[in-house]
Amino acid sequence: MSTRHPRKISRGAAEQLLDGSAAPGSGPDQLASVLAATAAPGRDGELAGEDAAMAAFHAHHLVPETNSRRGQMIKSPLAKLLTVKVAALSLAVCATGGVALAASTGALTGSGPATAHGSGRVAAGQGPSGVQASTSASVPAVPSGAAAQCRALVATVESLAPAVTGGTTPLGDQHALSSTAAPQALMSEEAAPLRGSAGGAGNVPDYCALVLQLPALPDPGQLLQLPAGIVGQLLTHLPAGTLGQLLTSLPAAQLSQLLTTLPTATAAQLLTTLPAGALSSVLTTLPGSALSQVLTALPAGTLSSVLTTLPGSALARVLTALPAGALSSVLTTLPGPALGRVLTALPAGALSSILTRLPAGSLGTVLTGLPAGALSTVLTTLPAAGLDQVLTTLHGHALSQVLTSLPPAELSRLLTGLPTPVLSAVLTTLPSAGLSRVFGMLPDSALTQILTSLPSSVLSQLPHSVLAGLPSSVQSLLPTSLLSPALG
Repeated sequence: MSTRHPRKISRGAAEQLLDGSAAPGSGPDQLASVLAATAAPGRDGELAGEDAAMAAFHAHHLVPETNSRRGQMIKSPLAKLLTVKVAALSLAVCATGGVALAASTGALTGSGPATAHGSGRVAAGQGPSGVQASTSASVPAVPSGAAAQCRALVATVESLAPAVTGGTTPLGDQHALSSTAAPQALMSEEAAPLRGSAGGAGNVPDYCALVLQLPALPDPGQLLQLPAGIVGQLLTHLPAGTLGQLLTSLPAAQLSQLLTTLPTATAAQLLTTLPAGALSSVLTTLPGSALSQVLTALPAGTLSSVLTTLPGSALARVLTALPAGALSSVLTTLPGPALGRVLTALPAGALSSILTRLPAGSLGTVLTGLPAGALSTVLTTLPAAGLDQVLTTLHGHALSQVLTSLPPAELSRLLTGLPTPVLSAVLTTLPSAGLSRVFGMLPDSALTQILTSLPSSVLSQLPHSVLAGLPSSVQSLLPTSLLSPALG
């Protein structure tokens, strides 16, 4: 079907059609309907994301042209009129249907292939559990010219506010990006690529601070509005010292949300990059819930590296801040050597607080997973009350494994130093095989001291097979009524 229209349109009719004021039948039906549709106001759903779409459009497609060139290209007055108005209508189409398409496909991006910034950005008031971190397939790349663009922005700020002296030092750059002249500079056409990459003008100062590897952010509250994938890329490329300065400058709420929003691999890379002092500051700043989320997500190797880097005081603060469930998960995840280094680095009070909060199953897993030397150190470091609670919490087989892992001299000192009620509870908890092994490791003097300190009610609960296996010198000290059934 032909779409050619032999009837010519007068200049006045064209003007009315473009303004939407033409009477019915004053122009070709198809042209009139198209122009009427594009002239209609955009709906809310169609205008969602318009700013981001326009920033991306400017960043990639619009190249400023001089007035002289535009004048050479447009000759007749009618052509000029049509060109201007059709361009305006085309832009309206881009800002309505185009935005709707971009929003529905996730194709709003600052550079590179189409990606979804929105899926990796933290919405205002949204907590860590509601954040969807960008996946590797949707993470936009940081443009190669980002540093030059940020330097140009600093220079523009300086030209607008001569009192601001940036561009020569990191502190100067930070002052420029946080100055009151920065918003004006960000509205320029030259800043359009930065607005597109950062996902909005308000995000550009923090974006440029990361690109330029500054030690602090101009507006930490805006960091979580940046696409999560971009934040992860930029943070993992910072030198260790700069990364430490930046993370320790963040308020606790922003730091918590950042570390719980980033993919686990990215968070692990950041934590293992930090120097010990900065790592201590970061982890001890986190509240218990965020700390739990971060540490329990780490693989065993990374978790070992992080915890064994901390000095004893910081390690104690971190572990005691964890809820019991997370504490159990963390300690039972650590391999034996790392677990030994962690527990033996703790002060006595913190060690007692940590071990006595563990349920019996986790406590048994932790203590039986320790190398023998570390186990001895842990048990001898515990204050008396902590040691009593630990030993009486363990189930029989774990208790047997713990006691029989100790050297005989250490075992003797431990058992002979227990109060009678605790000693009684320990001996009656041990299974027959474990009790026989424990008694077999003790010298006669220690064995005699232990058994003669027990009341008859406790001795009567000991297995006859165990009593029958005692050395005769020890048996002679026990009541005949107990030995007769055992020897009979």
